[in-house]
Amino acid sequence: MTATPQDLVAVFHASFHPTQGNLIDWSLKANEDLNLDNIEFSVLPSGLHLIDRDVVYFTKDGQHGVCIFSRRKTEEQGQRGFRLSSLGVLLARSRRPRPWRHTAALKDLVTTIHNKCEEAGLLQPTESQWEPARAFFEERKIRRVDLSEWNGWDQDFSDPSELNSHPTLYLSHLLRILGPSSLTIYRHILGQRRILIYTQPPVEAACVLCYAAADMCYEAQSSTTGRARDPFRVLGMVTLSDMHRLGNESGWIACTTDAIFLEKPSCYDLLIDLTYSGPRPAFYASKPVIPPPPRGQTHRLSTTRFAWSDVKLWNELDRILQLEHDRCCSENDNDILGPMTMSRLGAAWSDVWRVYEDVCVVCAGFWMGLGWPTGTSTSGRGPISLTGDDDFDPSVSGSTTNHKGSYVRNLGMGIEGRPSGSTSTRAIRRSSAMSWSSGRATVVGGQGVDELGGPKTQQGSSSSRGEDARDADEEERADRQLRTTLALLQTLHAHTAFQLTVLASFIPSPSSDSPSPGAVCLYPKDMVQLELAPLSSSDARYLEWLVQEYAGNTQVMIKRGWRDLVGALLGYT
Repeated sequence: MTATPQDLVAVFHASFHPTQGNLIDWSLKANEDLNLDNIEFSVLPSGLHLIDRDVVYFTKDGQHGVCIFSRRKTEEQGQRGFRLSSLGVLLARSRRPRPWRHTAALKDLVTTIHNKCEEAGLLQPTESQWEPARAFFEERKIRRVDLSEWNGWDQDFSDPSELNSHPTLYLSHLLRILGPSSLTIYRHILGQRRILIYTQPPVEAACVLCYAAADMCYEAQSSTTGRARDPFRVLGMVTLSDMHRLGNESGWIACTTDAIFLEKPSCYDLLIDLTYSGPRPAFYASKPVIPPPPRGQTHRLSTTRFAWSDVKLWNELDRILQLEHDRCCSENDNDILGPMTMSRLGAAWSDVWRVYEDVCVVCAGFWMGLGWPTGTSTSGRGPISLTGDDDFDPSVSGSTTNHKGSYVRNLGMGIEGRPSGSTSTRAIRRSSAMSWSSGRATVVGGQGVDELGGPKTQQGSSSSRGEDARDADEEERADRQLRTTLALLQTLHAHTAFQLTVLASFIPSPSSDSPSPGAVCLYPKDMVQLELAPLSSSDARYLEWLVQEYAGNTQVMIKRGWRDLVGALLGYT
């Protein structure tokens, strides 16, 4: 039996008053010193009056929380036909907070309290109606502070009861919705930038996407020793009351329903507009206005898209997504992200933008397939290969630098290598063993299994299946989604580890004699080793972020003059 989580420090109820606005009308705290001021604005964001129920994830002074919003009809004077309220919980600080573990129980609690009010003919709960909330809080109240370190994804997915609500399991849906542009988010997360998602109610999908996106780099950022020792932060829902802190903090992802943030580009580095009418959400980068005006906005929004150097990584991710998509029901069956996916991908292949996107991927693959010369190495990427990994010489695959001086990834460092420590679950071990050669998630030694490790789907009439068969199909689908998520996380982590390892080789050690200690010059050939494009300004900016966050106090200067670029093109070192 699954143990009930005990990590709550507060439970509270917020509602909208026609004359007083948003306010907290009931709360119960583990410590009376806990400050809940302004939390009512996060749990009652603008626009939620248009829907009946929603789930909102938020943070308060670094503590994560979740609430259930509900809209109930009423004829009470001044309420405009509806009562708006949210019942939420606040979690204690920990290395890996998991507010989603309380979502299902919190929904049941809201239903119970509302039923009691209806039976008693009350519009607002009294002290007796709050008794279920008191019992809920007493059962889940924090007993001791969790100071344990994160021990891998198998620990995160070890509780079967969480598999229907764990945000990381929606990573495949995030990648399908955003396409190759999802790697723009990946770069901003790895570089500890500020990301804001603009959406309209319901907001649960946007909150879930925040957590799923942040986990793309969680494993690497949890183990790094650079300045970005702490993982990327998820702020959840933010409102106008949070504007002052957004501009002063770095390394976060949040979502909002307030359109005024579209006019405040200085508060974030990347804006994702989920309300855009196209097949993909719109991406905007915040750029400073040069020269800065004496008054008015100091930043402007500029449309941004994925970089060509992202194509190789995207092909690996897309291969995993296609394997899962071909063997199970589509993402449209998902309760949270299904409607969003259907509205965006229903006619994607016939849309002009999607055709343009595919052409960009093909052109980028062609360009990357031609390869950049790297000295006199004979293992350059000459042949064009859009979907597979580049073959490499086994005689040099186990070392960092070959005899010609060209950098080669070690096994486990890149998307064509094996993981240094494969993440496993009981379901994976039960099915078969996974082989990660050439970056592909294939199964060896299994019988009747597909390429992602799940049993092959048997054809048959759905009308002849019993309840047990339907449960088995549901378990199979969840098991396949878990394996797909693990494969995606492993691929992203391998790419992250590769780039950070190569970057570390460029940074001089503290004891080394250099003409300018604490500074390093990087040339186009160094960008090639990082699998970045020397001609790309976005790649150069991304490299600056990596140095800033993972190389301590080292200052970087990227030489991209015409002589350096010509030398990289001709293979001079």
